Amino acid sequence: MKSSAMNSRSMNEISMNIGALNTRKAQCWRSLVTTALLLLLAAPILHAQQDDSVPSSGYTQLQGEPFFLLADSSYGSDEVAKVRLEAPGRDYRRFSMEPYGGADIRVYRIEQPLEFLQKQKNLHRVQVDAQYQGEGLANTLAYLWDHWYRQSRRAMQKAFSVEAREQVVAEVPALKTGPTITEPTEFEQSPQFAPLPGLTLVDEFRYPLWDAKPIAPPESVQLDGSSSEFTSPQDGNVYIPLGKLKPGLYVVEALVGRFRATTVVFVANTVAISKIAGNELLVWTARKREGTAVANANLLWSDGIGVLTSGKSDEDGLLRLQHASPERSYVLGEDAEGGVFVSENFYYDSEIYDTKLYGFTDRPLYRPGDWVAVKIIGREFKNARTSVRAQDARIALSVLDANGTTLQTQALTFTGAAGADARFQLPSNATAGGYELRFGYRDQLYSSAFRVADYVKPHFEIVLDLAKDDYKSGEPVLGELSLIYPDGKPVANAKLQVSLRAQQLSMVDNELQYLGQFPVELQTADLVSDANGKAQLTLPAADKPSRYLLTVFASDGAAYRVKTSKEILIERGAAQFRLEANRQFSAAGETVDFSFAREGMSEALPVRFEWIRLEDQSTGGGNLATDATGFKQSFAEPGTYNLMLKDAQGMLLGASGHTVSGKGIKASPGSIEIVLD
Repeated sequence: MKSSAMNSRSMNEISMNIGALNTRKAQCWRSLVTTALLLLLAAPILHAQQDDSVPSSGYTQLQGEPFFLLADSSYGSDEVAKVRLEAPGRDYRRFSMEPYGGADIRVYRIEQPLEFLQKQKNLHRVQVDAQYQGEGLANTLAYLWDHWYRQSRRAMQKAFSVEAREQVVAEVPALKTGPTITEPTEFEQSPQFAPLPGLTLVDEFRYPLWDAKPIAPPESVQLDGSSSEFTSPQDGNVYIPLGKLKPGLYVVEALVGRFRATTVVFVANTVAISKIAGNELLVWTARKREGTAVANANLLWSDGIGVLTSGKSDEDGLLRLQHASPERSYVLGEDAEGGVFVSENFYYDSEIYDTKLYGFTDRPLYRPGDWVAVKIIGREFKNARTSVRAQDARIALSVLDANGTTLQTQALTFTGAAGADARFQLPSNATAGGYELRFGYRDQLYSSAFRVADYVKPHFEIVLDLAKDDYKSGEPVLGELSLIYPDGKPVANAKLQVSLRAQQLSMVDNELQYLGQFPVELQTADLVSDANGKAQLTLPAADKPSRYLLTVFASDGAAYRVKTSKEILIERGAAQFRLEANRQFSAAGETVDFSFAREGMSEALPVRFEWIRLEDQSTGGGNLATDATGFKQSFAEPGTYNLMLKDAQGMLLGASGHTVSGKGIKASPGSIEIVLD
């Protein structure tokens, strides 16, 4: 018992000693922590005399500008998939996007592609909810780290003497304080959107948008004239390569500041070719490269709201789906490799497969108080070429004035053989303007129109008869003006004033000259009708294909003049000169003699000849003397050449062809020439 008491007392003393030791250790640690905190807090005071000023970094959170992201086509597994990004690159908006350093691109793979596509109403604008998270804490932590590091360095400098620091730096140069301690923190523009949840992230990178080569037309596409330069490459309009992807459906997300855009990329080695009709859709699935049929492809026909019908392609790659066709629909497909493809369809039901009614009035224009006669006929079309009589039924005819007010209503009896007839009188105070005839037939509404105006009918008529139907350049235009009263009597001794304007329609140096209408000088601008009410009209010949705008005013001494106008088209005439070579074929470098002779009535003379090589559109030519009847020309390269004679205004007077044989020519020499008499 005594021994137990002694042991118990010893244990108590040991426990008390250990507790005291732990207490002293705790107090020591608290003292050290307190001292360190005081040093850190006092560090700005200790080295306040040192220059710790740090210049501003100039960092601001980038807002960005709206941009577009789209995929131009689908891709095979052996192709490099691309998306096109269009950002504003020519105005001030570029400067609010360029500091971002490009565009953040994320590529996601859709594990259930058909289910995902069924939820999209418009595949051209894929809706994927954004996960906005803001800038994040990366820049904040970077700033705090740099600040704490700077303060700790200054505190440690005060803890050691200058001699001690110099000795340490001499032994370990890496411990020397560098200039970075006074430099501002380098902040980065971080993505402000979190990755899309539920989607597999395949790739993520920042593409140097403003350093990339903009999209430009293919180098091989060079067209003569201005059409090949209709657009120029624009910075910010670039293709972004995504690499070769496995068959499937991918969502691509692009981020620039607070703005984002998404699109879908279809990757498959299968394509779907569809043919749509009123109540069915035919789909053929085939390999993209080989063109062979693809069997057992899962196909869905969707209108963007739901699945109309579905099925699988047979061994020939065909599937026929039965359903009423909407105006816009999609065929969504997935093959055995996991490739996803789409085919967009548009269907507009033709109005030809219906009953058509036609309403006619006896005149197009009426005065207030006139009687209007209406005739209605109809046909029922079975197809574009077959129609039958419309069914007999009752027609409700309504007359609406220019204000939309219903003037009167009639019930008509319509028969397929005779149609329907109606007659009504306009009010004496009828409003001028366009009137509408509405007639209801078998629950369908049809309409026709006529006009009402308090007009004054001309007290005589002017009729222009041309000597022939077609005129060509170089030919004077001849015609006859006839003036007739309503009772058929001629208007004798009437004074006529003729005004003519010409509008050129010719091509000169690849420029279409048709914008200006210029007056043409006439030898007889004032005419007088003879006893038969007729006057002969002679218009000058046009040296170029033109459009004549003829206006004639006539007066028989009454208060009002009568006006008529006519448009006359002047086509290009036959060649004025015949251009020939002493032989149709020559070798490269040989001199060929060309001669020309006048064939037309034009007084224009050729002052220049030009040639063009059809293979590469290269050109050449030379000037001609006033009395020249020919010229010599040699061609350095083999090929097919067109030679032309032109006057001082650049008009074409004659043309001919010539073939030069030699090494490199692709077509075999030989031609068929048709010579017109």
